[in-house]
Amino acid sequence: MITRKTTMIAFISFLIIAWLMVPLTQVEAETTDEQKQALIGEWRGVWPGFYGDSSTLIIHEIDTAKAKARCTYIVNRVDSGKSEHEVLADFFPGPNLKLEFKARGNDFKCVFLNNVLEISFVGSVRGVPMSNATKMEKYPKK
Repeated sequence: MITRKTTMIAFISFLIIAWLMVPLTQVEAETTDEQKQALIGEWRGVWPGFYGDSSTLIIHEIDTAKAKARCTYIVNRVDSGKSEHEVLADFFPGPNLKLEFKARGNDFKCVFLNNVLEISFVGSVRGVPMSNATKMEKYPKK
């Protein structure tokens, strides 16, 4: 049987829970914004494999309203030299920020974890279908 006392306890419990949730959602927004700022900049990594090609991903800006990031992807191949590609990556906010883009016919996925940019691709290299992954560090190192 629902009494006035039970209704009052339920209402007060609801208010307390709502009051506790507001600061948590604001902390999440600040954290995402701080992570976004940490993600913007120049990232470098070396791909594992026989050739040891290196690449750089420069994240110029992130537009959270449009969920896009303006980037430059640079690959430096040991045998064929350097090539640059301007890309507009899809941006996915959340606990682990993500970017996805296409360059040179390959699909790239990037995840920002613990101040490291983990990047993987699926496509082909030198005409051979493959997938690969590496970890990139931000430059200049601080």
